[in-house]
Amino acid sequence: MSETPKEEKNVAPFNLDMNKILPTIANLYKQLGWTIPIIEKLSGYKIPPEIITALDTLATGKPLSPEQMQNLKTQVETMQPGVGEPVMTRHLAEDAWLMHEDGMGTREIAEAFTKQGSPCSHSTVARWINLMDAEKRFSRIAKLIKFGKIAGFIGLMALMFVIGKFLL
Repeated sequence: MSETPKEEKNVAPFNLDMNKILPTIANLYKQLGWTIPIIEKLSGYKIPPEIITALDTLATGKPLSPEQMQNLKTQVETMQPGVGEPVMTRHLAEDAWLMHEDGMGTREIAEAFTKQGSPCSHSTVARWINLMDAEKRFSRIAKLIKFGKIAGFIGLMALMFVIGKFLL
């Protein structure tokens, strides 16, 4: 049986319908909006005030005006990191963290990435290494909390069993 090659279809780029996705984001923003300053501080990215204003408007239940919608679309399409913002990819950040754990300095890592074709400064490398360290620490703390909850639940069940034995 001969195999015939399948025709590849040209797939259009993924296009978000802003009118459908914005109410969902606004609901999340209403619940978790207080975390935005924390996220900005940890990530080093500053969320543009136009986006915050649009989310505030949507969170109150009011629709966006056509001018606001066009401004928001333009803002989202043209978002680029500014001067001083971390520009490394997640994969490079993990590589940098591993290299740092092996004893390389941030300048050496930045030079190695620049030679590989991904130019970045040593301060960007240091920032991402610190973010990866914080993430690893949080992961360990989350595991300890999960273990503590399970142990507490098992302990509570055992205590209830013992109390039930003595009362009945």
